[in-house]
Amino acid sequence: MSMLQFVRHAGRYREMLSVLVSFGFREFFEDAKLDLLLERGRRVFHHSSKDEIQRMGRPKRLRLALEELGPTFIKLGQVLSTRPDILPPEYIEEFQHLQDDVPSVAWDKIKEQLIDDLGDLDEHFDSIDEVPMAAASMAQAHRAVLKGGQSIVLKVLRPGIAKTVLMDLEILHEVSVWVAKHKPDLPFDPVAVVDEFQQAMSYELDLVHEARNIETFRRRLEDEPGTYFPEVYWDVTRSRVLGLEEIKGIQLSHWKEAGLSQEERTKIVEIGSESILRQVLDIGFFHADPHPGNMFWLPDGRLCFIDCGMAGRVDEETVNELANLLYGVSCNDIDKVYEAFISLGNVQEDTISPRAVRRDLQDFLDQFTGVSFEKIQMSAVLQAFSDGLRKHHIQCPGDIILMIKALSTIEGVGEDLDPKFDLIGYARPHLEALVKRQYSRKAIFDRLKKSSMKYLKFIEHLPGRASTVMERFSRNQLKIGIDVGGLDRLTQSIHHASRQISYTVLIASMILASSVLVLASGRKGHSVLEWIGFIGFLASFVLAFCILLENFLRRNR
Repeated sequence: MSMLQFVRHAGRYREMLSVLVSFGFREFFEDAKLDLLLERGRRVFHHSSKDEIQRMGRPKRLRLALEELGPTFIKLGQVLSTRPDILPPEYIEEFQHLQDDVPSVAWDKIKEQLIDDLGDLDEHFDSIDEVPMAAASMAQAHRAVLKGGQSIVLKVLRPGIAKTVLMDLEILHEVSVWVAKHKPDLPFDPVAVVDEFQQAMSYELDLVHEARNIETFRRRLEDEPGTYFPEVYWDVTRSRVLGLEEIKGIQLSHWKEAGLSQEERTKIVEIGSESILRQVLDIGFFHADPHPGNMFWLPDGRLCFIDCGMAGRVDEETVNELANLLYGVSCNDIDKVYEAFISLGNVQEDTISPRAVRRDLQDFLDQFTGVSFEKIQMSAVLQAFSDGLRKHHIQCPGDIILMIKALSTIEGVGEDLDPKFDLIGYARPHLEALVKRQYSRKAIFDRLKKSSMKYLKFIEHLPGRASTVMERFSRNQLKIGIDVGGLDRLTQSIHHASRQISYTVLIASMILASSVLVLASGRKGHSVLEWIGFIGFLASFVLAFCILLENFLRRNR
């Protein structure tokens, strides 16, 4: 990390380490040598956590630490709670309890930010409720009335949250590099995880992204009579403020208090499952977090989805492989399941043990031998898929994880509302259609046509490319590139060593020249030469100190 960045974030580093150590994670950070990040790091680690903290399990202690560290780390925990390929089930379950409710920001600060974004508020609104209807770590919501009398909800980012999050993201990136070096035995790549998280947080900090997602859902699902998404008011939407239609209905997290009838609950489950399945299997663009708090049952019998900041995309090939996975389980076809596992996990077969993977998959399939298609739980199949990835140290692509999360979440919602709910039963027509579509005459013909076009293009360009190779070979201009592992690091080391030699020669020359000037001034009594000599000595010592400090940080990074 750069010296400037280290100094700028030193206070936050200390705060992070102190919080994590106070919750009992001292050993991990000492093993990873993270205590070297701070000059006073050793002193920090002499603090002991409270007895009641020590009696808690590690997942709960880590969850409490993330909550205390603030919004960036709360969101990190929420993202990790969707990654069963990275964390064990006990951590996943605990992180799902992360508390995102925080005290609201004073209206004066919110109003100041709204004026910066929208200008004169009186031109847009008849009124804005100064008391927020909800407050979270990243944003809070206020009811408002537009000119003309339309009631809306303003979702406003907390003032200054972008600066805080960006600083934490810089720290997380540097720490992930550090951990990757000192904990190489981790079953996942911490740098890749942080990079993915940075991408997700960039969307969280841009409410226009959420507005676009909502508009996409409204456009692609406009022919779904039972599904609804709130209208976006673009005149009052900016990167830090989002104007949405106020939804008045029953939040599904409160369905018991609302006293919904069995008929209503069954209809909700049918609409919700049909909508998510269509989003995932037909459209390829889906709401990635359809939990009960993000869904409302409207008085007119429609199901409304809110909070569309987290959305996923899957291509047709991924959807087909998911269908093959579920269909292979129902048919106890190990070859089909294995092929889907490899394709969905984006796995290179030379990096795993095919025999071990097949053995684990067969053990899982044996649980469903003789079980009808309708009695197979989709969440169980997808959980086994995630467990298999984690067991074999395979990091699943983010879009696949979001897809698994969406399907598992909607199945859980359905089982809560209607214990007889069967997501596989609802998905069966979609899955069978997908599988049949892959092996229909038209699909086979289309694949052959695409392959033929590729081969024809290859043959068409082959003479020209072969001629170019032969011409370069005859002129002795043929170049062959070889990627040698570790060569970049070797090049960096050589560059660093040559730079150190250059600095050493420069410092020695400065010291020698300064010595000559000081000696000359002593003989002739020239005070100017003496001062120049002393300045040269001082500059030499400062430069030497900087080089030593850089080498220290480089050695311990």
